[in-house]
Amino acid sequence: MTMPYQYKPLEPTKKQFRLINILESSTEAALKCGLEVFSLLDLNPEYKTFLATNGLTEATSSQQLPEWIGRSQIPTFPPYEIKNRFLWGDFAALSYVWGDSRETTTIEVNSVQTQITKSLAAALHCLRETCRFAGSYHLWVDALAINQLDDLERSQQVAVMRDYYTIAWSVIGFLGPAQDECHKALGLVRSLADIAGSEDTCEDLRTTIVRTKKHPHIPGSWLALNRLALRPYWIRLWIMQELALGGPRAILYCGSEAILWHTFCRGLGVLSGFLWIARVEATKYDCLLLPDEARPRGAQYVLDHIFKDIWMLSHIEENQSQPPKLSRLMEMATSTLCSDPRDKVYGMLGVMDREVAKAIEPDYTRSAAKACIRVAEACIVAHKSVEILRDANLWGPSGAPTWVPDFTWTGRRRDSRPDDTGQPDDASHRSNKAWLERRSYHADRGLEFTPPVRSGRTLLCTAVLFDTIDGLGLGTTLEPDENQNTLVQTQGSHSAYGDFDSAARRLHATLYAGRRRFQGEGTPALLHLPLTQQEAERQFARLGWVFFEEELVWYERWTDWYEGNAKLRIGGWELERFFSGSVPHGAEEEEYKSAYTGWVRTSQAGIRRLFTTAAGRLGWVSCARGIKPGEGVEAQRGDVLAVFPGCSTPILLRPHHTGDHYLVSGEIYVEGMMDGELQVLLAGNMASLQQVCLE
Repeated sequence: MTMPYQYKPLEPTKKQFRLINILESSTEAALKCGLEVFSLLDLNPEYKTFLATNGLTEATSSQQLPEWIGRSQIPTFPPYEIKNRFLWGDFAALSYVWGDSRETTTIEVNSVQTQITKSLAAALHCLRETCRFAGSYHLWVDALAINQLDDLERSQQVAVMRDYYTIAWSVIGFLGPAQDECHKALGLVRSLADIAGSEDTCEDLRTTIVRTKKHPHIPGSWLALNRLALRPYWIRLWIMQELALGGPRAILYCGSEAILWHTFCRGLGVLSGFLWIARVEATKYDCLLLPDEARPRGAQYVLDHIFKDIWMLSHIEENQSQPPKLSRLMEMATSTLCSDPRDKVYGMLGVMDREVAKAIEPDYTRSAAKACIRVAEACIVAHKSVEILRDANLWGPSGAPTWVPDFTWTGRRRDSRPDDTGQPDDASHRSNKAWLERRSYHADRGLEFTPPVRSGRTLLCTAVLFDTIDGLGLGTTLEPDENQNTLVQTQGSHSAYGDFDSAARRLHATLYAGRRRFQGEGTPALLHLPLTQQEAERQFARLGWVFFEEELVWYERWTDWYEGNAKLRIGGWELERFFSGSVPHGAEEEEYKSAYTGWVRTSQAGIRRLFTTAAGRLGWVSCARGIKPGEGVEAQRGDVLAVFPGCSTPILLRPHHTGDHYLVSGEIYVEGMMDGELQVLLAGNMASLQQVCLE
């Protein structure tokens, strides 16, 4: 956006920022705003005294708001009877989509004609109708509050943006204008939020929709929700930290209709936990009367992003719990869009580990690659580990070294690793079945971490190199464009695991990456699953297994994977030899479900392929994603398996040039090497710690 007048510089030491008012003289045809500079240090004396009783000297968040106003629920707008927190009043922070920079309209800012995007104008017109932003209640809007033509100010303001959304009285998320029957969508979400506390009611609703084919909600509601989820707002990167920092103070507007962010997410929680398949069926029902070309694409990925990413961040901020891992933040960034690739880093600082975030100064004069390198270095220092190697690979487009996780790479996938969510090693979780699935790996157990040394683009580390890739299976998904690899047949015939029965047990554990919601080794359930769609329908109907009957919609991904890998040799046996295709009498659905969902997470969500090694081991490696296929982008025979002190999983390396120089291909799963078993090799002098140079 080009401003036709000169901004006056802000004084960061005084915590100055700019806020707007929407003037009462505004009309539908002519929007008029005032823009002024204020300071977060200019506290109302009474509020300053109140903060002092809580041991604070300035406003750093809104956690004290409930006590200040004497209410547990913070209203969207400050009650008129409550004194303002600041001498100049109070403020809300706007969360919105900038929109197409070529589609602009004119408003008045301090009596000067100014161009803003039509998307922002729609948001301001909506808030004008509330009649609350004309006086002492102001609005922070990034496009107007920050001089977008000044890289230095932009960098400084991005660095403190977290403060604005944390301190603001409320965060207002503007989803867009009232269209596509959005009132039906919000009504549906409210009705789901109302039953969020009753598991039985949620189960009854699922059964009603899926099994009895009845649809109790207002016709068109599910289609409206699908369309609401596909609005551009949800894939904007910055809204993640904006809504997360707003938490219970955040409210969503769709046109003039509003819904609390917490209510919205409670409703989506019911959807995610109980109605995932029911949603598909209900949306299909709503689409029956629509012509094919008018039927919207699926919104499940966006709905997942809202609930599993943004809502999770809100919980973390609200409860001041441990921040998400770097891998989760990058998965979230993959789900979003931003106009500047550097914002994939800077737009996440507000929700990043504080120790890491404070080491990163937003700098829009530097490249995205340098921003990624700075994050990697900060993580190594803050966490005293090289866990970042799990998220590094050959495919990043920013031009950073391969040991640096690239925030701009678009191939990351949510829910693809056991330890993607939660804090699984906290003893308080160990009574929960989910902990069995979410246990962290400890491939480096017993190895002493030594901080690596960076020299230019090279990272000098210590590692144990213990094996090389031999054969590679097919990575298959239901998306044809992602099935671009080919089977590389195993050359060796040795199994590191012993005889056929032992190899079968290890293959089964490999298929769900050694982590599932089931205590003990149990039955090799996956080796007995039906191997054709027809057999699956017949066997699951006979068994009365509800989960698998509903899963038939996607069961083809299992049969396709089996067909593509049946001839891969494992320890001298073809993979198909290990599978019976018949569920035995007395089998328990829960055991089969835990193994199957573990396989889905590992093979499909992660889009991985099996590999065999020269020493007869088995494992999983990620398929090349988010890039065009080309020479050398996939794992290949001769790639080296390594364990680094300070990294919980083995890492795949690509020999580079000569000697001890390698490129990082990313994390791998190696059956029998995930929980400290490397010590056996070291004790037997079959491997040793050495220095490697990562490029």
